[in-house]
Amino acid sequence: MRALIIFLIVVLLSACSLKPSESEIKSQVVANILSDGGSDIFEVQNFQKVDGFEKDKRTYIANVKYELVFKKSIKELEVFASQSIKKGNKFEQGMGAMVSTFAILALKLEYGNFEAGFRVPKEEKIVLVKTENGWHVVKEDEKSWLSD
Repeated sequence: MRALIIFLIVVLLSACSLKPSESEIKSQVVANILSDGGSDIFEVQNFQKVDGFEKDKRTYIANVKYELVFKKSIKELEVFASQSIKKGNKFEQGMGAMVSTFAILALKLEYGNFEAGFRVPKEEKIVLVKTENGWHVVKEDEKSWLSD
């Protein structure tokens, strides 16, 4: 009986935790990275939460690392973009903002003439905010309201 009471207390206390689990952090970070057509260009592998702390009751700061693995080479992306422009078509919805001419140029400037399978190690500090619908990654353009 005593073991059952201790178990229930542990379960209740862990349910009230103010910090997100590693799987919640991974889910939010990966969804953020792969939004706006990113899932057509790369995938996230070897995700790891390195460290983290509660800034306040609704804000959690996590240090994470992962690898971006490109699904397509820069040449494939350039060909796709030029074919779409020549046809006068809008970019495919899934490729969206990521495969615009400027986005391709930015990728090329940052990573060079990469091939499919190219891996880029990343380390970042991620800000998560607890909302009514769970934890949410705060994007750079949203951080200004955190300090208010």
